[in-house]
Amino acid sequence: MKQKKLLEKLKDFFDSDARERNKHKSDIKDVLKKLKKKERQLKEKLGKEIDEEKRNRIQQKIDVVYAQRKKGIKLIQEP
Repeated sequence: MKQKKLLEKLKDFFDSDARERNKHKSDIKDVLKKLKKKERQLKEKLGKEIDEEKRNRIQQKIDVVYAQRKKGIKLIQEP
């Protein structure tokens, strides 16, 4: 390995705070993937539903999942 790469690895090793942030971001990404899958399933279910009351409940769930995903993306994009 080149010297620069080795120094970066040492820096990462000794900088536990950065390691913790990276792990946290990784965990958030996993949750975001699950939320996106759930949102797609709800949208599919919404398209098949006929009853207006059930459609409203499903749409509310979609809105909540969307807001959670938006908040998670915002957390990941922070420096």
